[in-house]
Amino acid sequence: MSAESLFVQALNITVIGMLIVFSFLILLIGMMKFLGVFVAWMDRKFPAAAGAGADNALLAVAIATAKRFAK
Repeated sequence: MSAESLFVQALNITVIGMLIVFSFLILLIGMMKFLGVFVAWMDRKFPAAAGAGADNALLAVAIATAKRFAK
């Protein structure tokens, strides 16, 4: 094998690898955008409960439990 042939093979492998990575990144960006739209649609269709006080009470219980068993 000549040096020129090895160089062409290395260039081909490099270009193919870069195209695979680029394609994967484009697919990943597309999926992230799709999931963002899907989550926004789900949030509109199924809104979260408005009981923020219950969340604070649960948080206080969790903190008290962690302090109790940390000793």
